[in-house]
Amino acid sequence: MTDHPLHAQLFLADVERFGPRSDREQLRTRENLYTELRSGFTEELWRLCPHEDRGDGVLVVVPPAVPESRLFTEVLPRLEHALGRRRRNDPLLRLRIAVHAGAVHRDRHGFAGNAVNHVFRLCEAPPLRQALGEAASDTALLVSDAVHDSVVRAGLPGVDPATFHAVDLRVKETSARAWLHVAGDNACALRVAGESVAGADGEQDRREARGVSISAGGDVRMNGAMVTGGDAHVNSAPRARWWRGGR
Repeated sequence: MTDHPLHAQLFLADVERFGPRSDREQLRTRENLYTELRSGFTEELWRLCPHEDRGDGVLVVVPPAVPESRLFTEVLPRLEHALGRRRRNDPLLRLRIAVHAGAVHRDRHGFAGNAVNHVFRLCEAPPLRQALGEAASDTALLVSDAVHDSVVRAGLPGVDPATFHAVDLRVKETSARAWLHVAGDNACALRVAGESVAGADGEQDRREARGVSISAGGDVRMNGAMVTGGDAHVNSAPRARWWRGGR
């Protein structure tokens, strides 16, 4: 592990419905993916950015020497435009994209650290999967709260903060706020984000509603204790398991 991690932007692109494809289709898809990424980044920028193959996707580390805004003002628009041009190609290439920034370690095995973990959680988030599945375009983007604060909210040329919508992210051990953007289909992003927040609110209501309610015409005796007035509400949190494994 490196002694001094690099603070960098992380760009993760993952191909939709990669697994069900035949070996031949997967190889063609991977070749197409790298072609489009090199074109979107341009050869010059691609050479500056270390990247790691993930089988059905690519993790790109954008070093601090590259302005943070370039992903949003140059790379993503070029990539979205290129994928739109090749929409009828076989096999189809549609991408879930996640962007985060943080401390990135690099050892002889590849990239590591909490920032790397987080960008993968973003890319796995159900709202991002849903958005790409329902979108009219070929990319769906989810950016972390940190990137939204530092880059998106600045209102850079070509970056409209109003087209990024807050979603609640719950993947594995990660719970966080992120921001969903679907190029050319803002209505889709807005709808999916709204469903995400509503779902999170419903889950919170269910957790808070756990307990016991009793209504009676008179006093109620429970385990030797007297409750007067006819109504009682007892909150009961679920018991914690004493072991740390799953079933």
